[in-house]
Amino acid sequence: MAAKDLITLARAKQNIQSVTDASQDALLTTLITSVSDGVEKYCRRDFTSKGYDELYSGTGDHRLMLRQYPVQSVQSVRYRLVTVLKITNTNQALNQQARVAVTSTGLTLTRTASGVPSTDTSVTWAGNPTIQSVAAAVSALGNGWSAQTVGDPGGTGGPGDYGLWPSADLYVKPSYGDGTTSQGALNARGVFAELRLHTYELSGWQFDARGWLLRAVPYSDPELMHPEDLTWPVGLNNFRVQYTAGYSTVPESVQEACAEWVAIAYYGTIRDPGLASQEVPGSIAQRWANVKTQDLKPPPSVTQLLAPYRWYVVGTNQG
Repeated sequence: MAAKDLITLARAKQNIQSVTDASQDALLTTLITSVSDGVEKYCRRDFTSKGYDELYSGTGDHRLMLRQYPVQSVQSVRYRLVTVLKITNTNQALNQQARVAVTSTGLTLTRTASGVPSTDTSVTWAGNPTIQSVAAAVSALGNGWSAQTVGDPGGTGGPGDYGLWPSADLYVKPSYGDGTTSQGALNARGVFAELRLHTYELSGWQFDARGWLLRAVPYSDPELMHPEDLTWPVGLNNFRVQYTAGYSTVPESVQEACAEWVAIAYYGTIRDPGLASQEVPGSIAQRWANVKTQDLKPPPSVTQLLAPYRWYVVGTNQG
C-alpha cells in the first residue's frame, strides 16, 4: 500500500464483487494509487494526516490560510527571515563559476574550472547536524570553498547564536511538485551566497482546525508591524509554519468515492473501452453503460461524494 493510497486493497474489492481471489491484486494496487492521486488533485488537498513545513506570504488579513486542513496541531510559527550562513569560493583564478544550493539532504556545491564542472554533495545534514558544523565542513573542502555562520549580537546560547541551530532547518520542502531544492543555486564566486532562516518564534497566534491561523495577544510580538491590528503583515514568504493536518481516518464518503472510481477504471481495463455492446447469435446480448465525464472531472457519482471535501478558490476584487 503506497503512502498516498486512500483505501486498502480489501476496500477496493468490496466494490468489485467479481474479483474473489488475488489474481487482480497487482492491477488493483496500481489503480488504487492512481485514483487516490486523482482524488487529491481534484479536491486540491491531501487527506491522510501528516506533517507540513511551509512558507506563507502575509496578506494584511486577520487570518493566514493554510494549504492543508483539518489542522491537527501546529508545531511552530516563525518570522523575520535573516542570513545565518554565508558561503563563498575565493579561488577565482581556478574557478570561473561557483554556486550553492540547499536540498533535502544537504548542500550542493558546484564549481566550474576551465570548462569542467564539479559537484560536491558531501556536506549533509545527517553528517553535520548544526549550522556551524556545516560551515566547518564547507571550509574543509578546499578548492576555494569557505563558509561562516552569521547572527545577531548575542553570546553563546543567546538569541543570535545561529551556529547551534539545526542545519536541516535550512531546507523547506517546496509546496508544489516533488522538487528537493529550496534555496539556490546562489552565486558564490568571489561573493557570499547567503542562506537564510526564519529565526523569530511568533507567540501571538491561535489556530483554527478548519485551516487557518489567527493573530492574538499582539504585545507578545513587538517586532511585527502594527501589532495592535492583529493582522499578518504583508510580505513575501515572511512566515514559516510547521503543522500537522489531515484525517487520522479517511472519511467514509472519500473512501467510497475512491473505491467507485477504482471499480470503473478496473472494468474499463477488462474489455475494449470503445465497445458499447456485444451480441453473440444464440447467446446473450450485452450492453455497457458509457460513463461520461465533463471537463476532465471524475465520474458523476464520484464528484458528488467528493463535493463537500473539495477546496474551492474564490477570487475577490480587493485591490
